[in-house]
Formats: sequence, C-alpha cells, structure tokens
Amino acid sequence: MTAPPPAPGAAADPAPDPTVPLHQDASRARRDHPLALGVLGGIFGIAIALTMLRSPQGIVVSADPGYAPTALPLLLVPAALTILLTLLLPAGRGGSAVTVRRRHRATGESAGLIALVVGFALLAPVLPRPEDAVLLKFTMFLLLPVLVLVMVGRRRGPSVHIARPLVAPWVMLVPALALGVLSAVGPFSSGMPSSWPPLAVLIVAATATAITAGIGEEVLVRRLLQTRVEALVGPWTGILATSLLFGLMHLLSHGEGPLWASAAQVIALQGTTGIALGVIWNRWRRLWPCVLAHLLLNGLAVLLHLVGLPG
Repeated sequence: MTAPPPAPGAAADPAPDPTVPLHQDASRARRDHPLALGVLGGIFGIAIALTMLRSPQGIVVSADPGYAPTALPLLLVPAALTILLTLLLPAGRGGSAVTVRRRHRATGESAGLIALVVGFALLAPVLPRPEDAVLLKFTMFLLLPVLVLVMVGRRRGPSVHIARPLVAPWVMLVPALALGVLSAVGPFSSGMPSSWPPLAVLIVAATATAITAGIGEEVLVRRLLQTRVEALVGPWTGILATSLLFGLMHLLSHGEGPLWASAAQVIALQGTTGIALGVIWNRWRRLWPCVLAHLLLNGLAVLLHLVGLPG
C-alpha cells in the first residue's frame, strides 16, 4: 500500500492562543512516519485479503434473520467512495491541523481513551442483559471521558489545539449521506432483516443505538481519541490507528468464526468504515457529518421499515 496523500488542510493552522503554553513541537503539525503508515496500511490490506479468501461467497454482517452473504468488495464501496468524495470536495479556508500543546498529557489522555474502548469491548459481551451494555457504553464513551476532559481542560488548558476550516455545510453533507445511505440500503449494503421485533422494542433499541453508537462512538473515537493521536503521531497515522481500534472494538459483537478470521473481518469492514469517518473528521473538524453518517448507517433501514418503504 502506497503512502496516502497529505492530510487535507494540514498545511495551515491559525495562530495559537497565547494564554496557553505550547509544547516545543506545537508550531507545526506532526508528520506521519512512512513505516507506521506501511504497517497500518498492510494490516488493513491483509485483513481484506484474508476475509475475501476465507469467504469468497461473501460475509453475513448480522445474526438477525434474513441477511444473505454479500461480497466484501461491494460492502467496501461506500467507504471508498466517501473517502474519495471527501478528499475531492473543498477543504475550506484555514486548515484543519491538530497540534500538541502538552505532549505528556495528550499521551496520557490517549492511553486513557484507548483503555475505555478496549475495556468496553471486553466487558460488553459478558454482561447479563443487553441494556447493561447500553448503559456501560453511555458511561464509558460519553459521560466519563467528556466530564473528565472538560474538567481537566478548564483547569489546565487543552492538551491539543484543533484548527477548524471555514466550509459550507453542504460540502460536508455530501460524503456523510454517501456513507450512511449507501451502507444501509441498495446494492452496496448488507441488506435488511426478514423480520423485526415489536414496535416498542425496535424504537427503544434504535434510540439507544443512536445515542451510544451514532453519537457516543463518534465523540470518543473521532473527536477525542483520533484528534490526540493525530497530534502525537501524524494525521494519516492517527486515522488508520484509531480506525483499526474502531474495527477491533466490534470483534466480539460482529465477528464470526475463529479469532483470527473475526479480527480480519471487523478490520476489513468496520475498520474501513472507520477510515471513511476519520477522513471526514480530519478534513473539516466538524463532528456532525460523522454522527449523521453513523446514524444513517445504523438506523436508515429501521426508519424505512417504520415508514413502510422498502430498503
């Protein structure tokens, strides 16, 4: 895998706040290391190849009834198209680089956020009830990290500086719709279940998923973790590393077969989706397109079912 192009908007960064002490490297955005890019890109490439070799007839992405095997290349089209659209659309004015203000604290915060992701992935499958996992994710992905980082930031200042370019909302809407809609319905989607739970159960489950996955995962993985990893090790390294973690976070809930095959599948599918979401966040530093895409990806099929339209 060749090294990706320079991160969108990484060349420019507005003047830092003089009231916040800067790390000695904060005057410039961190550059990616070619070796790190090669290793991470190789992991994704190997995961995709292994999944295609193991399941040439396609993969079933859900245990719900009605899902048929779908060829992996088809499932990867929405993410690939989203990445292409995002890089081709205007980056806006002002740049989107993230730079370190306090390296030790940014490193510690990143480690703590990674621990939350890994901890949830290990704890959720052993909880006695599904609603326990919902409460756990809300606490670990939204409540705890946001409260802690806001309190620390108010007392000591932010550990990283985020530049936000000026860009028209419609520009960010296009890739968000492409990823969310194409992943949920149509020839590049995994299909829809043949049966649905009772209406009340479906609405409650969809709402909980929207809050904890559509919002919670984007806040934790993209806004909080990816931002810090980008500042520490480089933009594309940050995107790929956090997307790898995002994919593995789904290992016990979405994988199938032996552990190696499950890991390859979630890296190939959920991890690649994470790259698309990560590129959107990297280019424009607005969370709402990522949340919108994630909400559509998880909930558009449910919405179409509720209004009586075919998926």
